[in-house]
Amino acid sequence: MLLGEQTGSLTGNSSSSFISATITHWRSYRHIHRIALVIFVLLTIFVLERYRSALASTFVSTNSETKADPIVVPGGNSSPQGQHYESYPEAGEEPKQLTEEQLLELSQKNAGNSTLGFYAIKYINMKARYDREDAMALQAYISGLEIEDYPAVETDMIDPVGMPPTHRPGTLKTGEKGCWRAHANIWSEMTRLRSPPVLILESDAAWDINIRPIMSRLNTHFIRFLNQINSTAVHDPSYNSPNNHKLHGKPTYDPDQGGIKPNPDDPWLSEHWDLFSIGQCFEYTQDHEIKLVYEDESVPEGMDYWGETMGKQRVIRKSGGMTCTTAYAISHTGAAKLLLRSALDLDNPIDLLIRRLVMSRDLVAYSLFPPVMAQWGYIDGIGMTERGAQSDINGGKHQDTPADADMPGWKNVRETASIWTIKEFQRDAGFMNVALKEAWTQIIGEEPKKLEESLWNPETNN
Repeated sequence: MLLGEQTGSLTGNSSSSFISATITHWRSYRHIHRIALVIFVLLTIFVLERYRSALASTFVSTNSETKADPIVVPGGNSSPQGQHYESYPEAGEEPKQLTEEQLLELSQKNAGNSTLGFYAIKYINMKARYDREDAMALQAYISGLEIEDYPAVETDMIDPVGMPPTHRPGTLKTGEKGCWRAHANIWSEMTRLRSPPVLILESDAAWDINIRPIMSRLNTHFIRFLNQINSTAVHDPSYNSPNNHKLHGKPTYDPDQGGIKPNPDDPWLSEHWDLFSIGQCFEYTQDHEIKLVYEDESVPEGMDYWGETMGKQRVIRKSGGMTCTTAYAISHTGAAKLLLRSALDLDNPIDLLIRRLVMSRDLVAYSLFPPVMAQWGYIDGIGMTERGAQSDINGGKHQDTPADADMPGWKNVRETASIWTIKEFQRDAGFMNVALKEAWTQIIGEEPKKLEESLWNPETNN
C-alpha cells in the first residue's frame, strides 16, 4: 500500500510537470505570435505611408478621366469656418488660372444661387404668425430660394434685466425691443463665428419672382460701382484679420493693379461694406449722388430718384440712412458694430439705430433704388386689419374677424386670386412680377378666374 501510494505520487508529479511545461511553452509561443502580429501591422503602415502619395496621384488621374471637375456648390450647407463655394474648377493639384471674365461669370452665377450669393438667408418670424411662414414658403418655392426660419423674440421673453442701458427710458415699446433682440441674436452669432455675410429678412418680405436673375445681373454692376468709388476694405479688428487697419495700415485703391476683382467665393465682396440693404422702405438724401445707374428690364419705367425720372433702370447708391429692415445683408464687421452700438445705448428702434450709424458714416452701407424686396400686407376689406394682422408691432388687438365685418375686398380676391399687396409706404418698390401675386397661376396653373370654381359655389354664390 505504501509502495503503491509512493508510485502514484511520482506519476502524478510527472504529469503535473508535463502540463506545466506545455503551458509555459504555449505562453511563450503566444507572445511570439503577438510580437509577430505587431511587427506585421507596423510594416503594413510603413508601406502604406511610403507609397500613399503615389497611390493618391494615381487615383486622381484615374478619376479625372471619368468625373467632371466641380464648379459651383449651391449655397447654404457649409460651415462658417469653411468656404461657401468652390471658387473655380480644379484639375489634379494645379488650380486653373481663370481670366477676369471667367471669374465674373462665376461670381454672377453664385450671386443668383439659392441663397443669392450670401452664406445664408435667415427670416425672423414670431411663433403665432403661421400665415407669414406659409407666405414665405410659397415665395421661396416658386422663386427657388433656400431660406432658414430664425425665431423671433416674443414679448414674454423680454425682461428689463437683460436689456442694454438707454439714455431714453420708456422710448421703446416691448415689441420694438423684441424686434431689435431677434436681429441682435443673429449679429451676436455672426460676431462669435466671424461668419460670411448673411441676408436677414423680416417675415413679411416680398420680392419679384425673378429675384435670382435680378441679383445675378446686379452683381456685375455692384462690382463696377465699388471700383467707380475706389472702395477699399473696411477696417476689421477681429483677431488676425489682414484688414485690421491699425495693424497693417489703411489700404489704398490701386487701379494699376486692375482694381477690385470678382470673387466667386464672396460674390458681393463683403470686406468692402458693413451693410447692404436690398429692401429698405425709405432712404435719406445724404450721399445720394454717389451712385451707379444701370439698365434693368425688371424695373418699371417712370420711377423718381431725387427729382430724376428713371427709365427701366436701377440705382446702386451709398446709403444716406435708411428706415425699415425688411431685407438687408450684413457682414461680420457690420454685425459687430451694430452689436456694440446697441449694447452701449438702446435708444432707438432697430432701423433708426442703423440709420444713425449710417448717417454718422460709422457704418459703411449701400442700398438699391428701387429695392428688390419690400413688405407685403393684406389687401383691405378681407378681415385681416380687424385681426391686427397687418403689423406685429403696431397691428392692434389680436382677435378673430367679427362675423359682421364689412369685407368688400373679397370681390378683388375672386378676380385676382391674391390676398397680398405691397404696403403703401413702400411705393418705391418697383416689382414687375410680385411672387405672391403670381403664386396661384404658378402653382395651380390656372387663370385667377378659376379661383371662383375652387372657393365659391356658383349656384348659391356662397
